[in-house]
Amino acid sequence: MELDDLRRQWQAQPTGLPADSPPTEQALRTILTSYASSNPLIQLKKNASRELKLILVGIVLIVFDGLIFFRHSAKMPLFATGILIVLCLVGTIVYQRRKLIHQMEQQHDDLHHFLSSRIGRFRYLMRLHDYVGVVTLVLIVGMGVVVRWADIRAYLTPVHPDWNWHIIAVGAGAIVLLILIYTVYVMGQREHQRRHGRYLDQLEAALRELRD
Repeated sequence: MELDDLRRQWQAQPTGLPADSPPTEQALRTILTSYASSNPLIQLKKNASRELKLILVGIVLIVFDGLIFFRHSAKMPLFATGILIVLCLVGTIVYQRRKLIHQMEQQHDDLHHFLSSRIGRFRYLMRLHDYVGVVTLVLIVGMGVVVRWADIRAYLTPVHPDWNWHIIAVGAGAIVLLILIYTVYVMGQREHQRRHGRYLDQLEAALRELRD
């Protein structure tokens, strides 16, 4: 496990203490500035860099589509603009996380408080990322409803002989959409935990050992 690797590297630092002695702050500082794969900050930085690259690719593609393929449509440019705004917002969040990682690599007198505050900020940005994803899905669904509102209203007209079944179908569809949005939210949280959360957990565990 990554935490065990971090602890072994921590204890292997030349602190002049016995092997079973508790880790020192200087040893933790050395690990956080190293290029070893067991350094959680290295893994966080790699994942943040990958996310930034993917977002930049997405921005280039949506701009290309908006200028080339969507320019003759009345509504698609608005859709492309909305997606571009979302990508820019997510890119800003990821960039802020990348800045926090860089800050955590710097030396600071009060290491415990400094890292704890940055980790808390990082987790806040992760939650914000999840919320942006949910709001984006809701907006896309809402835009689809607005575009097809005339058809939906006609489908729900009471004079239709199967009106009751239509109401049930629309209600079931709304429930399915809510379940889908919640599922995407949970999957996004799990993916953030895999990419970032587990490494933040390692840092927090190391800080707890240092404090104790």
